[in-house]
Amino acid sequence: MTMQLSRQQRRAMQRHATEAEQATDADRKFFERFPHRQYRMRRMGRAELGQLETVCGGTVFTDPGDAPFVMVKNIAPGVRLRAFVPGPADEDGSDAPEDGIAILWAQYAARHPHFAEKEAMLWRAVALPGGPLHDGGCR
Repeated sequence: MTMQLSRQQRRAMQRHATEAEQATDADRKFFERFPHRQYRMRRMGRAELGQLETVCGGTVFTDPGDAPFVMVKNIAPGVRLRAFVPGPADEDGSDAPEDGIAILWAQYAARHPHFAEKEAMLWRAVALPGGPLHDGGCR
């Protein structure tokens, strides 16, 4: 499903694109540094938040004790899926344990069936011929 954005929304998304790409590049580097990890939790960058608010049409994460976070799952080299979630304002996510993030990920996917479906599609795609996990490639 492709979302249709207005011209104004496309411009707003483009304004944040470079900084948002830096955040996703930091995710890539994290998983290169820690190849045994499958999950990462971090605070959402300003650009990512700006893009999310553009798509949602307004402010998100409005509870005063919450801060915007990103849960990242490393599906395969170069293939990651992100979920935007609220988290405690006094944390940055760097101390979140792998198994704890995995539980949060599973809970999020259970509450958002379209998200779980997207993850399943990615898993199938990376196993196709030419994909990073075809013929037993490593994650």
